Amino acid sequence: MWTISKGRNRKGFTLIELMIVIAIIIILAAIAIPNYLKMTQRAKKSRVASDFSTLATALEAYRTDWGTYPVQATLADIDSGSTVYKELTGDGAATNKDGNTTATGENGGIDYIKKSTLDSMVDPFIPTEKYQYGSSDGTAWVLSCHYKTAGTDHYLWRTDSTTNLKDTTTAPSVP
Repeated sequence: MWTISKGRNRKGFTLIELMIVIAIIIILAAIAIPNYLKMTQRAKKSRVASDFSTLATALEAYRTDWGTYPVQATLADIDSGSTVYKELTGDGAATNKDGNTTATGENGGIDYIKKSTLDSMVDPFIPTEKYQYGSSDGTAWVLSCHYKTAGTDHYLWRTDSTTNLKDTTTAPSVP
């Protein structure tokens, strides 16, 4: 025979049970959010490293053909009006233009990197800004981008003689 319990028939959760669940969710969020922010910072740095590697390859190919890097005395944005942009895309700047010949006798106007590729290379920390390039005499170069962490300025940069990014609080000097 079936017996019916004389206790209460519970429906729902008690206030204490709900508070425990909310506390657990808050603790998990407190652990996850800082890890997510660090992960996005690492992803942005990886993007910069990849873009700088692509630019370094184009700059080295340019130097192989012309014997020098594009000259830009101060750090300047790599945009459609810059010397390095024109030189790497074969748009007729000072050296890589129609009428000039490379060390191997090839006619100028050589496309070392596509315009669309250069146009898509934006600073992932500040998407409205472009990467910067500098080479005072064409014998060495520096690539740089800028970001802030906790209100402090930081610069990610690399040179022709390095393959790893440097992260400093001072802007790199133009070699």
